[in-house]
Amino acid sequence: MSDRKTREDFGSRFKSAVERNFDQSAQAYDRFEEKHHLFEQLARRQLELIEPSRPERILDVGCGTGISTVALHKSLSSYSPNIYAIDISERMLMLAKERCRDLRGVYFIRGDAERLSEYFHEAFDAIFYAASIFLLPRFSDSLKQACRLLLPGGVISISHYSGLFDDRKGDAFHKAFPDLKYQYGTVPAVELMACMASMKELKTTTVDYHFEVTREFLFDFLSIPAQSAGLYPKIPYLERIPKVRVLCDGLAEKVSPLFMGWKFLIARKR
Repeated sequence: MSDRKTREDFGSRFKSAVERNFDQSAQAYDRFEEKHHLFEQLARRQLELIEPSRPERILDVGCGTGISTVALHKSLSSYSPNIYAIDISERMLMLAKERCRDLRGVYFIRGDAERLSEYFHEAFDAIFYAASIFLLPRFSDSLKQACRLLLPGGVISISHYSGLFDDRKGDAFHKAFPDLKYQYGTVPAVELMACMASMKELKTTTVDYHFEVTREFLFDFLSIPAQSAGLYPKIPYLERIPKVRVLCDGLAEKVSPLFMGWKFLIARKR
């Protein structure tokens, strides 16, 4: 079997698993967000980093349950942009539509983020990947299509989960559990940054964002079905929870203070 065929087969299996995991995780993400407001915070930070841009036509790629969509809409309510939001999970989109039912100018599409050009044919001022791009095996295909959909002077804004860290920005998982390999999603930050650098029509800047987290926050985050699947993919969900609890206890004991890290990539089209 060729390397390309192997990658395509893996990508197809991974995408199906992601869709299944996120269908199962929709309400868990909402409960987590109601308690911790993480994804709203990330979306608002992404908006701050694209200033002074005032996009009037926005694409929200991997919108999930609509948390990022609402944050974008509220932050830009002074001039009411049109926001198009796409996600592959039907269950996620059901909650997103309910969350945004009273918002004008918001449109939802169920679709594959790696095939944006099949769904959209008009240009955008801004395209957001809010905590979503690391779930796309063929992320470079999605980014190239996003770039083609972007107007000159437009911006692509990405938030990328980069892991858990100690107070010196060392890898917390490696420090606490040297034999445990933990990577959420399929896209290491170094590959994402290399891909963006190779797109000469874009000028990209990178901003790191670290904030201290509690053991409770960490357990709530890692026990979401889609998150725990990244740690224990072959174990049924209910059997993962005790393992996640032990893991969080071990991290809190061996790494204190503990920080979550995100990387923002802001790319403007020349």
